Amino acid sequence: MSGAIPTQVEELITLTAKDICEACAGELLAGSGLAAIGDISTDTRDDLAGKLFVALRGDNFDGGEFVEEALASGALGIVAERSAAARAAGTNAGKVIIAVDDSGEALKNIGSLVSARSGATVVAITGSTGKTSTKDMLSGLLAPRLEFVASRASFNNEVGVPLTLLQADEETEIIVVEMGMQAPGEITELCRIATPDIAVITNVGPAHLKYAGSLENIARGKAEIAHGLPPGGRLVLPFGDSLLEPHLQGLDLRKITFGFDPLADIHPIFHEHMEDGSLHAVISVRGREIELWFNFAPHHHLLNMMAAIGAYDMLGLPLEEVPAAVEKIHLAGLRGELVNLASGVTLLNDCYNANPLSMRSSLDYLASVGTGRRTVAIIGDMAELGEDSREYHLEIGRRVAELGIDCLFAIGDDAIGYIDGARQSGGCRECCYHFADRNAALAAVPGMVRKGDVALVKASRFMRLEELSEALAGADGVTAADASGNAPAAGDSPDITPES
Repeated sequence: MSGAIPTQVEELITLTAKDICEACAGELLAGSGLAAIGDISTDTRDDLAGKLFVALRGDNFDGGEFVEEALASGALGIVAERSAAARAAGTNAGKVIIAVDDSGEALKNIGSLVSARSGATVVAITGSTGKTSTKDMLSGLLAPRLEFVASRASFNNEVGVPLTLLQADEETEIIVVEMGMQAPGEITELCRIATPDIAVITNVGPAHLKYAGSLENIARGKAEIAHGLPPGGRLVLPFGDSLLEPHLQGLDLRKITFGFDPLADIHPIFHEHMEDGSLHAVISVRGREIELWFNFAPHHHLLNMMAAIGAYDMLGLPLEEVPAAVEKIHLAGLRGELVNLASGVTLLNDCYNANPLSMRSSLDYLASVGTGRRTVAIIGDMAELGEDSREYHLEIGRRVAELGIDCLFAIGDDAIGYIDGARQSGGCRECCYHFADRNAALAAVPGMVRKGDVALVKASRFMRLEELSEALAGADGVTAADASGNAPAAGDSPDITPES
Protein backbone atom coordinates (compact mmCIF):
# COMPACT_ATOMS: atom_id res chain seq x y z
CA MET A 1 0.00 0.00 0.00
CA SER A 2 1.09 3.52 -0.59
CA GLY A 3 0.09 6.75 1.02
CA ALA A 4 1.17 9.23 3.64
CA ILE A 5 0.43 9.65 7.30
CA PRO A 6 1.67 13.16 8.14
CA THR A 7 3.31 13.13 11.54
CA GLN A 8 6.51 13.78 13.40
CA VAL A 9 8.78 11.55 15.45
CA GLU A 10 10.36 12.77 18.63
CA GLU A 11 13.14 11.31 20.78
CA LEU A 12 14.52 9.31 17.88
CA ILE A 13 17.59 7.23 18.62
CA THR A 14 20.33 9.66 17.60
CA LEU A 15 21.79 8.94 14.18
CA THR A 16 24.25 10.88 12.10
CA ALA A 17 23.71 12.12 8.59
CA LYS A 18 26.29 9.54 7.52
CA ASP A 19 24.27 6.73 9.17
CA ILE A 20 21.20 7.80 7.26
CA CYS A 21 23.06 8.03 3.97
CA GLU A 22 24.42 4.52 4.44
CA ALA A 23 21.01 3.10 5.37
CA CYS A 24 19.32 4.74 2.38
CA ALA A 25 22.08 4.45 -0.21
CA GLY A 26 21.82 8.23 -0.23
CA GLU A 27 24.25 10.96 -1.24
CA LEU A 28 25.14 13.81 1.11
CA LEU A 29 24.95 16.92 -1.09
CA ALA A 30 25.44 19.47 1.71
CA GLY A 31 26.14 19.56 5.42
CA SER A 32 28.30 17.42 7.66
CA GLY A 33 28.11 13.65 7.80
CA LEU A 34 28.65 13.94 11.56
CA ALA A 35 25.53 16.06 12.06
CA ALA A 36 23.33 14.46 14.72
CA ILE A 37 19.76 13.61 13.70
CA GLY A 38 17.45 13.39 16.69
CA ASP A 39 13.96 13.98 15.26
CA ILE A 40 12.26 13.29 11.94
CA SER A 41 9.11 14.72 10.37
CA THR A 42 7.22 14.06 7.15
CA ASP A 43 4.85 17.03 7.42
CA THR A 44 5.65 20.70 6.92
CA ARG A 45 2.75 21.59 9.24
CA ASP A 46 4.81 20.29 12.19
CA ASP A 47 7.27 22.36 14.17
CA LEU A 48 10.33 21.45 12.12
CA ALA A 49 12.95 23.23 14.21
CA GLY A 50 15.97 20.97 14.52
CA LYS A 51 14.30 18.09 12.67
CA LEU A 52 15.15 16.16 9.50
CA PHE A 53 12.34 16.50 6.96
CA VAL A 54 11.71 13.44 4.77
CA ALA A 55 9.96 14.58 1.59
CA LEU A 56 7.59 11.73 0.77
CA ARG A 57 5.94 11.38 -2.59
CA GLY A 58 2.58 9.72 -3.26
CA ASP A 59 -0.03 9.44 -5.96
CA ASN A 60 -1.51 12.85 -5.20
CA PHE A 61 1.31 14.79 -3.55
CA ASP A 62 5.05 15.41 -3.79
CA GLY A 63 6.89 16.40 -0.64
CA GLY A 64 9.78 17.49 -2.82
CA GLU A 65 7.79 20.62 -3.62
CA PHE A 66 7.99 21.67 0.03
CA VAL A 67 11.66 21.19 0.88
CA GLU A 68 12.43 24.91 0.74
CA GLU A 69 9.49 25.63 3.01
CA ALA A 70 10.72 22.95 5.44
CA LEU A 71 14.24 24.37 5.53
CA ALA A 72 12.95 27.91 5.94
CA SER A 73 10.89 26.67 8.89
CA GLY A 74 13.99 25.56 10.74
CA ALA A 75 14.52 21.97 9.63
CA LEU A 76 18.18 21.00 10.09
CA GLY A 77 18.04 19.16 6.79
CA ILE A 78 16.07 17.11 4.31
CA VAL A 79 15.94 13.69 2.71
CA ALA A 80 14.50 14.13 -0.77
CA GLU A 81 14.57 12.60 -4.21
CA ARG A 82 17.46 13.72 -6.34
CA SER A 83 16.03 16.63 -8.32
CA ALA A 84 14.47 18.28 -5.26
CA ALA A 85 17.58 17.63 -3.17
CA ALA A 86 19.84 19.13 -5.83
CA ARG A 87 17.75 22.30 -5.99
CA ALA A 88 17.85 22.65 -2.20
CA ALA A 89 21.62 22.03 -2.01
CA GLY A 90 22.29 25.01 -4.21
CA THR A 91 20.88 27.50 -1.73
CA ASN A 92 21.20 25.72 1.64
CA ALA A 93 24.87 24.88 2.04
CA GLY A 94 24.68 24.93 5.83
CA LYS A 95 21.90 22.35 5.98
CA VAL A 96 22.02 18.55 5.74
CA ILE A 97 20.82 17.70 2.24
CA ILE A 98 20.55 13.99 1.45
CA ALA A 99 19.58 12.85 -2.04
CA VAL A 100 17.93 9.46 -2.52
CA ASP A 101 16.32 7.60 -5.38
CA ASP A 102 13.07 7.00 -3.51
CA SER A 103 12.11 8.91 -0.38
CA GLY A 104 9.55 6.31 0.66
CA GLU A 105 12.22 3.60 0.60
CA ALA A 106 14.49 5.92 2.53
CA LEU A 107 11.90 6.29 5.31
CA LYS A 108 11.53 2.51 5.50
CA ASN A 109 15.27 2.01 5.79
CA ILE A 110 15.67 4.68 8.47
CA GLY A 111 12.87 3.04 10.45
CA SER A 112 14.54 -0.36 10.15
CA LEU A 113 17.86 1.09 11.31
CA VAL A 114 16.31 2.70 14.39
CA SER A 115 14.47 -0.49 15.28
CA ALA A 116 17.66 -2.54 15.00
CA ARG A 117 19.64 -0.06 17.08
CA SER A 118 16.99 -0.06 19.79
CA GLY A 119 17.28 -3.82 20.27
CA ALA A 120 13.53 -3.90 21.04
CA THR A 121 11.37 -6.98 20.49
CA VAL A 122 8.97 -6.30 17.60
CA VAL A 123 5.41 -7.60 17.81
CA ALA A 124 3.51 -7.36 14.52
CA ILE A 125 -0.29 -7.66 14.32
CA THR A 126 -2.37 -8.33 11.22
CA GLY A 127 -5.86 -9.59 10.47
CA SER A 128 -8.98 -8.77 8.49
CA THR A 129 -10.49 -7.14 11.57
CA GLY A 130 -9.34 -6.28 15.07
CA LYS A 131 -5.76 -5.14 14.42
CA THR A 132 -6.10 -1.80 16.15
CA SER A 133 -8.15 -3.13 19.05
CA THR A 134 -5.70 -5.99 19.62
CA LYS A 135 -2.81 -3.52 19.50
CA ASP A 136 -4.55 -1.29 22.04
CA MET A 137 -5.25 -4.25 24.30
CA LEU A 138 -1.67 -5.49 24.13
CA SER A 139 -0.47 -1.97 24.86
CA GLY A 140 -2.67 -1.94 27.95
CA LEU A 141 -1.17 -5.23 29.12
CA LEU A 142 2.39 -3.99 28.57
CA ALA A 143 1.94 -0.53 30.11
CA PRO A 144 2.40 -1.44 33.80
CA ARG A 145 5.65 -3.32 33.22
CA LEU A 146 7.63 -2.35 30.10
CA GLU A 147 8.80 0.58 28.00
CA PHE A 148 7.13 0.22 24.62
CA VAL A 149 5.95 2.09 21.56
CA ALA A 150 2.94 1.20 19.47
CA SER A 151 1.35 2.30 16.21
CA ARG A 152 -0.64 5.49 16.48
CA ALA A 153 -4.22 5.13 15.28
CA SER A 154 -4.05 2.70 12.34
CA PHE A 155 -0.50 3.31 11.11
CA ASN A 156 -0.35 0.02 9.26
CA ASN A 157 1.14 0.67 5.83
CA GLU A 158 4.54 1.35 4.27
CA VAL A 159 4.57 4.84 5.76
CA GLY A 160 2.92 4.12 9.09
CA VAL A 161 5.09 1.11 10.00
CA PRO A 162 8.45 2.91 9.67
CA LEU A 163 7.05 5.94 11.49
CA THR A 164 6.12 3.61 14.34
CA LEU A 165 9.63 2.12 14.37
CA LEU A 166 11.07 5.62 14.50
CA GLN A 167 9.40 6.22 17.87
CA ALA A 168 11.82 3.79 19.54
CA ASP A 169 14.62 5.07 21.76
CA GLU A 170 17.34 3.49 23.89
CA GLU A 171 14.81 2.63 26.62
CA THR A 172 12.29 0.93 24.36
CA GLU A 173 11.82 -2.77 25.09
CA ILE A 174 8.85 -3.61 22.84
CA ILE A 175 7.64 -2.15 19.53
CA VAL A 176 4.05 -3.03 18.55
CA VAL A 177 3.17 -2.48 14.89
CA GLU A 178 0.04 -3.07 12.87
CA MET A 179 0.33 -4.53 9.39
CA GLY A 180 -2.48 -4.01 6.90
CA MET A 181 -2.87 -5.36 3.40
CA GLN A 182 -5.03 -5.01 0.36
CA ALA A 183 -3.28 -7.65 -1.74
CA PRO A 184 -0.71 -10.45 -1.28
CA GLY A 185 2.90 -9.27 -1.09
CA GLU A 186 2.29 -6.16 1.00
CA ILE A 187 2.82 -7.80 4.40
CA THR A 188 6.03 -9.39 3.12
CA GLU A 189 7.33 -5.88 2.50
CA LEU A 190 6.18 -4.66 5.91
CA CYS A 191 8.00 -7.59 7.54
CA ARG A 192 11.15 -6.64 5.65
CA ILE A 193 10.90 -3.20 7.21
CA ALA A 194 9.99 -4.23 10.76
CA THR A 195 11.61 -7.72 11.07
CA PRO A 196 9.11 -8.97 13.68
CA ASP A 197 10.00 -11.39 16.45
CA ILE A 198 6.37 -12.19 17.34
CA ALA A 199 3.42 -12.16 14.94
CA VAL A 200 -0.30 -12.10 15.68
CA ILE A 201 -3.01 -12.98 13.14
CA THR A 202 -6.39 -11.93 14.53
CA ASN A 203 -8.52 -13.57 11.82
CA VAL A 204 -9.03 -14.06 8.08
CA GLY A 205 -12.21 -12.67 6.58
CA PRO A 206 -13.67 -10.89 3.54
CA ALA A 207 -12.04 -7.48 3.90
CA HIS A 208 -10.56 -5.66 0.87
CA LEU A 209 -11.83 -8.43 -1.42
CA LYS A 210 -12.04 -5.85 -4.20
CA TYR A 211 -8.23 -5.77 -4.24
CA ALA A 212 -7.27 -9.21 -2.91
CA GLY A 213 -9.64 -11.06 -5.23
CA SER A 214 -10.52 -14.00 -2.98
CA LEU A 215 -10.53 -15.25 0.59
CA GLU A 216 -7.71 -17.59 -0.39
CA ASN A 217 -5.60 -14.62 -1.42
CA ILE A 218 -6.41 -12.85 1.85
CA ALA A 219 -5.32 -15.91 3.83
CA ARG A 220 -2.12 -16.18 1.79
CA GLY A 221 -1.43 -12.48 2.39
CA LYS A 222 -2.03 -12.67 6.13
CA ALA A 223 0.20 -15.76 6.37
CA GLU A 224 3.09 -13.68 5.02
CA ILE A 225 3.53 -12.34 8.55
CA ALA A 226 4.43 -15.86 9.71
CA HIS A 227 6.94 -16.23 6.87
CA GLY A 228 8.46 -12.93 7.98
CA LEU A 229 9.44 -14.39 11.36
CA PRO A 230 12.93 -15.78 12.01
CA PRO A 231 13.38 -19.53 12.59
CA GLY A 232 11.97 -20.30 16.02
CA GLY A 233 9.82 -17.16 15.87
CA ARG A 234 6.58 -16.90 17.80
CA LEU A 235 3.15 -16.90 16.17
CA VAL A 236 -0.28 -16.24 17.73
CA LEU A 237 -3.13 -17.36 15.48
CA PRO A 238 -6.84 -18.26 15.51
CA PHE A 239 -7.55 -21.90 16.28
CA GLY A 240 -8.59 -24.19 13.44
CA ASP A 241 -8.53 -21.69 10.59
CA SER A 242 -8.61 -23.93 7.53
CA LEU A 243 -7.74 -21.06 5.19
CA LEU A 244 -4.51 -20.24 7.06
CA GLU A 245 -3.23 -23.74 7.77
CA PRO A 246 -1.98 -24.62 4.25
CA HIS A 247 0.18 -21.48 4.21
CA LEU A 248 1.88 -22.25 7.53
CA GLN A 249 3.10 -25.75 6.72
CA GLY A 250 6.80 -26.43 7.27
CA LEU A 251 7.53 -23.25 9.22
CA ASP A 252 9.82 -23.55 12.24
CA LEU A 253 7.71 -21.52 14.66
CA ARG A 254 6.40 -21.63 18.20
CA LYS A 255 2.63 -21.29 17.96
CA ILE A 256 -0.15 -20.45 20.38
CA THR A 257 -3.80 -20.56 19.29
CA PHE A 258 -6.85 -18.74 20.58
CA GLY A 259 -10.58 -19.08 20.06
CA PHE A 260 -13.85 -20.17 21.61
CA ASP A 261 -13.10 -23.84 20.95
CA PRO A 262 -11.89 -25.53 24.18
CA LEU A 263 -9.08 -27.13 22.16
CA ALA A 264 -7.52 -23.69 21.57
CA ASP A 265 -4.48 -22.90 23.73
CA ILE A 266 -6.30 -19.77 24.93
CA HIS A 267 -10.08 -20.06 25.30
CA PRO A 268 -12.88 -18.87 27.58
CA ILE A 269 -14.08 -21.36 30.16
CA PHE A 270 -16.90 -18.99 31.06
CA HIS A 271 -18.05 -15.57 29.94
CA GLU A 272 -21.10 -13.40 30.50
CA HIS A 273 -22.23 -9.97 29.37
CA MET A 274 -23.13 -7.54 32.13
CA GLU A 275 -25.91 -4.95 31.95
CA ASP A 276 -23.42 -2.07 32.14
CA GLY A 277 -21.72 -3.16 28.92
CA SER A 278 -18.82 -4.94 30.59
CA LEU A 279 -17.81 -8.58 30.27
CA HIS A 280 -16.88 -11.09 32.93
CA ALA A 281 -14.83 -14.08 31.81
CA VAL A 282 -12.57 -16.85 33.00
CA ILE A 283 -9.88 -17.54 30.40
CA SER A 284 -7.67 -20.61 30.12
CA VAL A 285 -4.16 -19.80 28.92
CA ARG A 286 -2.45 -23.08 28.15
CA GLY A 287 -4.16 -24.64 31.16
CA ARG A 288 -3.72 -21.70 33.53
CA GLU A 289 -6.92 -19.92 34.46
CA ILE A 290 -7.34 -16.17 34.95
CA GLU A 291 -10.54 -14.31 35.86
CA LEU A 292 -11.04 -11.07 33.96
CA TRP A 293 -13.43 -8.10 33.98
CA PHE A 294 -13.48 -6.15 30.73
CA ASN A 295 -14.74 -2.62 30.04
CA PHE A 296 -16.18 -3.87 26.73
CA ALA A 297 -18.28 -6.82 25.76
CA PRO A 298 -18.67 -7.77 22.05
CA HIS A 299 -17.59 -11.30 21.16
CA HIS A 300 -15.00 -10.10 18.67
CA HIS A 301 -13.29 -8.03 21.36
CA LEU A 302 -13.05 -11.11 23.57
CA LEU A 303 -11.25 -12.82 20.69
CA ASN A 304 -9.00 -9.78 20.26
CA MET A 305 -8.15 -9.84 23.96
CA MET A 306 -7.25 -13.51 23.79
CA ALA A 307 -4.96 -12.73 20.85
CA ALA A 308 -3.33 -9.93 22.88
CA ILE A 309 -2.89 -12.27 25.85
CA GLY A 310 -1.25 -14.75 23.48
CA ALA A 311 1.37 -12.18 22.49
CA TYR A 312 1.82 -11.17 26.13
CA ASP A 313 2.36 -14.81 27.09
CA MET A 314 4.82 -15.29 24.21
CA LEU A 315 6.83 -12.43 25.70
CA GLY A 316 7.20 -14.49 28.88
CA LEU A 317 5.34 -11.97 31.03
CA PRO A 318 3.48 -12.97 34.21
CA LEU A 319 -0.17 -13.93 33.72
CA GLU A 320 -1.04 -12.99 37.28
CA GLU A 321 -0.64 -9.33 36.32
CA VAL A 322 -3.16 -9.54 33.47
CA PRO A 323 -6.43 -9.07 35.46
CA ALA A 324 -5.38 -5.74 36.98
CA ALA A 325 -4.15 -4.48 33.60
CA VAL A 326 -7.34 -5.55 31.78
CA GLU A 327 -9.52 -3.55 34.17
CA LYS A 328 -7.76 -0.37 33.03
CA ILE A 329 -8.10 -0.97 29.28
CA HIS A 330 -10.60 1.24 27.46
CA LEU A 331 -10.88 0.97 23.69
CA ALA A 332 -10.89 3.91 21.32
CA GLY A 333 -14.27 5.40 20.50
CA LEU A 334 -16.58 3.97 17.82
CA ARG A 335 -15.24 0.43 18.34
CA GLY A 336 -18.06 -1.31 20.14
CA GLU A 337 -18.83 1.17 22.93
CA LEU A 338 -22.03 0.38 24.80
CA VAL A 339 -23.53 3.69 25.93
CA ASN A 340 -26.65 4.07 28.05
CA LEU A 341 -28.19 7.34 26.89
CA ALA A 342 -30.20 9.64 29.13
CA SER A 343 -33.20 8.98 26.89
CA GLY A 344 -33.29 5.34 27.94
CA VAL A 345 -31.82 4.07 24.69
CA THR A 346 -28.77 1.82 24.81
CA LEU A 347 -26.39 2.63 21.94
CA LEU A 348 -23.89 0.09 20.64
CA ASN A 349 -21.56 2.50 18.86
CA ASP A 350 -19.44 0.34 16.53
CA CYS A 351 -19.29 2.54 13.46
CA TYR A 352 -15.52 2.85 12.99
CA ASN A 353 -15.49 0.23 10.23
CA ALA A 354 -17.22 -2.91 8.99
CA ASN A 355 -16.80 -6.06 6.96
CA PRO A 356 -18.91 -9.23 6.95
CA LEU A 357 -16.93 -10.81 9.80
CA SER A 358 -17.21 -7.88 12.19
CA MET A 359 -20.78 -7.08 11.13
CA ARG A 360 -21.95 -10.57 12.05
CA SER A 361 -20.19 -10.35 15.40
CA SER A 362 -21.75 -6.98 16.23
CA LEU A 363 -25.22 -8.21 15.26
CA ASP A 364 -24.74 -11.28 17.46
CA TYR A 365 -23.78 -8.99 20.32
CA LEU A 366 -26.79 -6.76 19.69
CA ALA A 367 -29.07 -9.79 19.93
CA SER A 368 -27.37 -11.05 23.10
CA VAL A 369 -27.65 -7.76 25.03
CA GLY A 370 -31.08 -6.86 23.72
CA THR A 371 -32.98 -9.73 25.29
CA GLY A 372 -36.37 -8.47 26.42
CA ARG A 373 -35.96 -5.11 24.65
CA ARG A 374 -36.52 -3.95 21.08
CA THR A 375 -33.34 -4.42 19.06
CA VAL A 376 -32.51 -2.00 16.24
CA ALA A 377 -29.80 -2.58 13.61
CA ILE A 378 -28.77 0.71 11.96
CA ILE A 379 -26.25 -0.57 9.43
CA GLY A 380 -24.66 0.90 6.33
CA ASP A 381 -22.68 -0.25 3.32
CA MET A 382 -19.67 -2.52 3.68
CA ALA A 383 -16.95 -1.40 1.24
CA GLU A 384 -14.34 -3.11 -0.93
CA LEU A 385 -16.07 -6.50 -1.18
CA GLY A 386 -15.63 -6.84 -4.93
CA GLU A 387 -17.92 -8.80 -7.19
CA ASP A 388 -19.42 -10.74 -4.26
CA SER A 389 -20.54 -7.59 -2.44
CA ARG A 390 -24.23 -8.21 -3.13
CA GLU A 391 -24.07 -11.72 -1.66
CA TYR A 392 -22.26 -10.55 1.48
CA HIS A 393 -24.90 -7.88 2.09
CA LEU A 394 -27.66 -10.44 1.55
CA GLU A 395 -25.94 -12.77 4.01
CA ILE A 396 -25.91 -10.07 6.69
CA GLY A 397 -29.59 -9.39 6.07
CA ARG A 398 -30.35 -13.07 6.52
CA ARG A 399 -28.39 -13.02 9.79
CA VAL A 400 -30.51 -10.09 11.00
CA ALA A 401 -33.58 -12.24 10.45
CA GLU A 402 -32.05 -15.34 12.04
CA LEU A 403 -31.22 -13.39 15.19
CA GLY A 404 -34.75 -12.05 15.45
CA ILE A 405 -33.63 -8.41 15.43
CA ASP A 406 -36.76 -6.27 15.58
CA CYS A 407 -35.87 -3.30 13.35
CA LEU A 408 -33.53 -2.92 10.41
CA PHE A 409 -32.50 0.51 9.11
CA ALA A 410 -30.24 -0.03 6.08
CA ILE A 411 -28.22 2.93 4.78
CA GLY A 412 -26.52 3.26 1.38
CA ASP A 413 -26.65 1.81 -2.11
CA ASP A 414 -25.34 -1.65 -1.25
CA ALA A 415 -27.32 -1.81 1.99
CA ILE A 416 -30.48 -2.66 0.04
CA GLY A 417 -29.00 -6.16 0.18
CA TYR A 418 -29.62 -6.20 3.94
CA ILE A 419 -33.29 -5.53 3.30
CA ASP A 420 -33.53 -8.21 0.63
CA GLY A 421 -31.71 -10.79 2.74
CA ALA A 422 -33.88 -10.10 5.78
CA ARG A 423 -37.04 -10.35 3.67
CA GLN A 424 -35.89 -13.65 2.18
CA SER A 425 -35.64 -15.06 5.70
CA GLY A 426 -38.86 -13.48 6.97
CA GLY A 427 -37.24 -10.93 9.27
CA CYS A 428 -38.08 -7.36 10.31
CA ARG A 429 -41.41 -7.38 8.53
CA GLU A 430 -42.91 -4.57 10.57
CA CYS A 431 -39.88 -2.31 10.87
CA CYS A 432 -37.64 -2.44 7.83
CA TYR A 433 -36.43 0.73 6.08
CA HIS A 434 -33.86 1.60 3.46
CA PHE A 435 -32.22 5.05 3.36
CA ALA A 436 -30.44 6.23 0.25
CA ASP A 437 -27.60 7.85 2.17
CA ARG A 438 -26.40 9.11 5.55
CA ASN A 439 -28.22 12.44 5.25
CA ALA A 440 -31.55 10.73 4.66
CA ALA A 441 -30.94 8.54 7.70
CA LEU A 442 -29.96 11.53 9.82
CA ALA A 443 -33.25 13.20 8.97
CA ALA A 444 -35.39 10.24 9.97
CA VAL A 445 -33.77 7.60 12.17
CA PRO A 446 -33.54 9.58 15.44
CA GLY A 447 -37.32 9.96 15.33
CA MET A 448 -37.80 6.25 14.78
CA VAL A 449 -35.82 5.07 17.79
CA ARG A 450 -37.83 4.44 20.94
CA LYS A 451 -37.06 4.79 24.61
CA GLY A 452 -35.80 1.41 25.82
CA ASP A 453 -34.37 0.31 22.44
CA VAL A 454 -30.94 -1.26 22.07
CA ALA A 455 -29.50 0.18 18.84
CA LEU A 456 -26.41 -0.86 16.90
CA VAL A 457 -24.78 1.67 14.54
CA LYS A 458 -22.21 0.14 12.18
CA ALA A 459 -20.85 0.59 8.63
CA SER A 460 -17.63 0.95 6.69
CA ARG A 461 -15.57 4.04 7.45
CA PHE A 462 -16.53 5.98 4.31
CA MET A 463 -20.17 6.04 5.45
CA ARG A 464 -19.27 8.23 8.49
CA LEU A 465 -22.14 6.88 10.56
CA GLU A 466 -20.61 8.38 13.69
CA GLU A 467 -22.68 11.41 12.71
CA LEU A 468 -25.77 9.29 13.26
CA SER A 469 -24.45 8.04 16.60
CA GLU A 470 -23.86 11.65 17.60
CA ALA A 471 -27.40 12.55 16.57
CA LEU A 472 -28.80 9.71 18.66
CA ALA A 473 -26.70 10.79 21.63
CA GLY A 474 -27.31 14.51 21.13
CA ALA A 475 -27.61 17.05 23.90
CA ASP A 476 -31.33 16.35 24.31
CA GLY A 477 -30.88 12.59 23.98
CA VAL A 478 -32.66 10.52 21.39
CA THR A 479 -35.73 12.01 19.83
CA ALA A 480 -37.91 9.12 20.89
CA ALA A 481 -40.99 7.97 19.05
CA ASP A 482 -44.28 8.36 20.85
CA ALA A 483 -45.35 5.87 23.49
CA SER A 484 -46.98 3.65 20.88
CA GLY A 485 -43.69 3.49 18.97
CA ASN A 486 -45.13 4.98 15.81
CA ALA A 487 -42.48 5.78 13.19
CA PRO A 488 -42.78 8.57 10.61
CA ALA A 489 -45.14 7.79 7.78
CA ALA A 490 -43.56 6.01 4.85
CA GLY A 491 -44.11 8.96 2.56
CA ASP A 492 -42.44 11.50 4.82
CA SER A 493 -39.16 11.40 2.88
CA PRO A 494 -38.48 10.51 -0.76
CA ASP A 495 -35.12 9.05 0.36
CA ILE A 496 -36.73 6.42 2.62
CA THR A 497 -37.92 3.14 1.18
CA PRO A 498 -40.15 1.22 3.63
CA GLU A 499 -40.02 -2.55 3.33
CA SER A 500 -42.60 -4.69 5.06
